[in-house]
Amino acid sequence: MKRTKMSQITDAAAAGRIASQLAASGPFAGLAIETLTQVVQAGALVELANGEALVREGEIATPEVYLLIEGALIVQSKGAQLARLARTGDVIGETAVLLSSKRTADVLAEGAVHVVAVPSQTLMQPEFADVAAGVRSAMLRDDWVQY
Repeated sequence: MKRTKMSQITDAAAAGRIASQLAASGPFAGLAIETLTQVVQAGALVELANGEALVREGEIATPEVYLLIEGALIVQSKGAQLARLARTGDVIGETAVLLSSKRTADVLAEGAVHVVAVPSQTLMQPEFADVAAGVRSAMLRDDWVQY
């Protein structure tokens, strides 16, 4: 896993490109690109190789959520696959952060994956209320769950 703070990325337009991707679909569709750019700039770009874990079930949650930029992630608990996340804007890790609990599942990269780690304290700022609402709405989605 490679983690780079967005402030350390020399490509000044990178955060804007990521924000544009997020604004195109999913829980952040239609949000202002300028707002999403600020949220992305507060975070870090995380790159995963095939099979690497983004989070592990039972770990104490770091105070951040992850937004999928590209690639696919497998969500599994106790060895059983629960879901496959592959849409730009899919939110990962929100349950543990919102409930202040341990991570509830393993999340593994299926191929190369890029996510943005967004500090939860960023989402608590009033100017990012719409982005936080998008994160919360991810908990209500059930189209990725295998019944």
